[in-house]
Amino acid sequence: MLIATTVMLVGLVIGVGAAQLAGLRLGGVIVVPLVSVYLLRSFATFPVFLASVGAAYVSLRVIKNRVLLYGRPVFVVSVLIGALVPVLVFEFLAIAAGIDIGLTQVEFVGSVLPGIAAYNYHRIDAEKRVLDMVWSLATVLLLTVVGIGLVILVGLSPLAGALPPLLLGPNSDIAVAFDLVVDRPNLPVLASDTLAVSLLSVGLLVSEALRSRYGLRIGGVIVVPLIVLIAFRNGWMLPLWIGTAATAYLAVQFVHWWTLLYGRVVLGLGVIVGLLGSISAVTVVPVQHGLLPFFVGILGGVTGYNLHVVPPAERRANLFVTGGVFVTVVAIARLFVIPPASGLLQYVSGRHVAAGAVCCLPALYELYHLERLRPDDEITVAPEATGPDPSEEL
Repeated sequence: MLIATTVMLVGLVIGVGAAQLAGLRLGGVIVVPLVSVYLLRSFATFPVFLASVGAAYVSLRVIKNRVLLYGRPVFVVSVLIGALVPVLVFEFLAIAAGIDIGLTQVEFVGSVLPGIAAYNYHRIDAEKRVLDMVWSLATVLLLTVVGIGLVILVGLSPLAGALPPLLLGPNSDIAVAFDLVVDRPNLPVLASDTLAVSLLSVGLLVSEALRSRYGLRIGGVIVVPLIVLIAFRNGWMLPLWIGTAATAYLAVQFVHWWTLLYGRVVLGLGVIVGLLGSISAVTVVPVQHGLLPFFVGILGGVTGYNLHVVPPAERRANLFVTGGVFVTVVAIARLFVIPPASGLLQYVSGRHVAAGAVCCLPALYELYHLERLRPDDEITVAPEATGPDPSEEL
């Protein structure tokens, strides 16, 4: 986890600098560093990622030329198309060729990255588009070299087993290549890739529906279903997510108040704080594999940033509705998934049902209140004209 976090932090700093100094997107704030981590963990994911970005980019161009679509709908379509390609590729390789290189459900956060990258390449000015792509690939190469160096350096030192391994784990291609594997048990498989992507798609559609109707940002486009899948593996990850999100929110609020920075810069800061909080917590939280707290740190930072950009008057409603959506997704997912002994809700009792109902009541009240406040005749505003860039979410 130490290596992956360092690669992410370096990549985030580069991305923030590129956005602030040169106006480049690099495919998105977290896309390039996270793709670099994926590449080090599984060499086969990189060509699939490039193919997914290409497919999403071309599809968006065709759709925008043939259909009157703009703003957030374009972003949602891009994410769905980008996620579909890696799923189909991995399923085809597993079924037709007998090659099992599929990602675990926790890592399916990577399935939305191609769509986010394609959307960002569409948004950037035409004269900067090729330059942005070149710098994105160059940054991936740089971070990969840094990651390889850290794998060798840390893998040969006493630090190798100091933290739960991620890029030194048994499923890491780079660790296997250099014979520096730290032996730890693999993460349990909770559900099929298809079910995982279905849950993420449902979460995305619910998030977009609530945002479209009430203007609420439910943590991020796929944060809630991902946290549910992570918590089903290790119940400690739920309070860790809440803690890192709160810390990231406070840090982003302070920096924005002090410097007036906004957008991609404070999003990068939120993810950095989330990762640092997560890597600090693994010294006391019982976890054997670094994959879970690594992603929780990223998702906590994204959640804190999304809470920051919500208008102060709407934050209470946003928190309550997010809690209600979380409980709803947990209830749906639990119908198809049986968590292991370390996971959340291995056994469901009446107390759990009662606690879920208590969490849903404030959410229902807030939705009822927001519905009453909606005007009868709404004025439609172009989504691109107001609000933060949708690609700043996850």
